[in-house]
Amino acid sequence: MAWVEACIRGAAKRMKVALIEDSVDVRNVLARMIATIEGVELAGEAEDVAGALALVDRTTPDVVVLDVELRDAGRGMDVLRHLRRARPGVEVIVLSNFGWNAIREAFIDAGAVAYFDKAFQFGHALDWLRDRQARAPRAHA
Repeated sequence: MAWVEACIRGAAKRMKVALIEDSVDVRNVLARMIATIEGVELAGEAEDVAGALALVDRTTPDVVVLDVELRDAGRGMDVLRHLRRARPGVEVIVLSNFGWNAIREAFIDAGAVAYFDKAFQFGHALDWLRDRQARAPRAHA
């Protein structure tokens, strides 16, 4: 029994990730890839601003993977600003088709912890999640 308790105390806390992406295809690929990361739980998915805000409020994720443009002319920046006000402890990484420095800098300045170009840095976003989980605090029994 002491061995089981020691394992539980040493186990890393599961990291909850919310996926906010308007493309169903990209969302499906990302969801499958996120599911392969040990210790990471997909808290849910959304495709627009209203769905994103409801998802974050309902699931209280540790990390949000956020697209710049969302369905129904929604903007990822609106989600990020809401998170900085309402849930400042949530880390936001942006994954977008827009690799322009001005957009990248705007999101970083607004509080995103990382910004990745979907075309060239897709794997880097997943590596970031793996690294973040590896640094997660240990759960206490």
